[in-house]
Amino acid sequence: MRPVTDLREMEARVSAGDIDAQHELALSLLSGKDGQIDAPRASDLLQAASTSGHAPCSETLASLEAMGAGRVQSWERALDYLVLAAVQGSQSAQAQLMLLARDVPPDSGSPAGAWRDLRDQIDIGHLTASPERRSLCDDPRIRVIDRFATKAECQWLIARASGGLTPATVYNPETGDFMIDPTRSNTGVEFSMTKMDVATEVIRARISNATNLPVPVFEPPHVLHYFVGQEFSPHYDFLDPANSAYAGLLGHYGQRIATFLIYLNEDFEGGETAFPAIGLSHKGRTGDALFFANVDRSNQPDLKTLHAGVAPTSGEKWIFSQWIRNQAPGAGSQ
Repeated sequence: MRPVTDLREMEARVSAGDIDAQHELALSLLSGKDGQIDAPRASDLLQAASTSGHAPCSETLASLEAMGAGRVQSWERALDYLVLAAVQGSQSAQAQLMLLARDVPPDSGSPAGAWRDLRDQIDIGHLTASPERRSLCDDPRIRVIDRFATKAECQWLIARASGGLTPATVYNPETGDFMIDPTRSNTGVEFSMTKMDVATEVIRARISNATNLPVPVFEPPHVLHYFVGQEFSPHYDFLDPANSAYAGLLGHYGQRIATFLIYLNEDFEGGETAFPAIGLSHKGRTGDALFFANVDRSNQPDLKTLHAGVAPTSGEKWIFSQWIRNQAPGAGSQ
């Protein structure tokens, strides 16, 4: 949590007309990292700054509209704000529009007046539709979706994660808190609400269509990175309901019923996703997805889902990871 003085400093800067401070304060109010969440005030700050021409605020509003954060979800409004941010000079918004249009190379340029035309080429229905899945195993339920994401989308996710990698964590079975553990030596980045973007939310909507599970039960996604020798030893993704340390987590967030992985690159050796309890290993190509249920058909933790992120023996491995719960946060506490 930031010191209260930092919040006061931001408030003072906002009062003095500092438009960058409006963005900082809005993100702080959305994340609750200063001890409070005030989505309406954050939205007002973002809207005012966006109207004044602040591209980062317009881009943040685009993400919030795509997620439906504190508002009714709308792809139309999300894309409109993304266009506004692009016109206001946001290179990130411009790159997202080119990525979503798909027929324009992500690294090409486009004059400001053409961003609206580019936006009109974006077909959200097509972008969020999932290719067919095929069964890799029925007990436990493991599915593969070939070419789930494009190479450009994978490159976008890697670029978004690069520079922000921190040691990956696991749940402490004694306290329920996050901790760094030697069983998991890789790094990763969590895309919290204030770090999300429209392009990533489009991918999550595609995951929703692939799994028939709604986005509100999705955890914040992660991009994971493995250097040679880094691994995630055999583990379960579900939380043991017999462990009292997890009672609060299960009550508030629900059980992790499914895991969805997207392989973001393939230029490495080793690095398979292994299921030692059933003698199965899988390694996807760039853009391929692996989806497996962590519970059995009676919704009980499935011990056969023991799995590991095997260390690469050469190169670097990048993975997009989306855990899926059986309820939206707080639903079990009401």
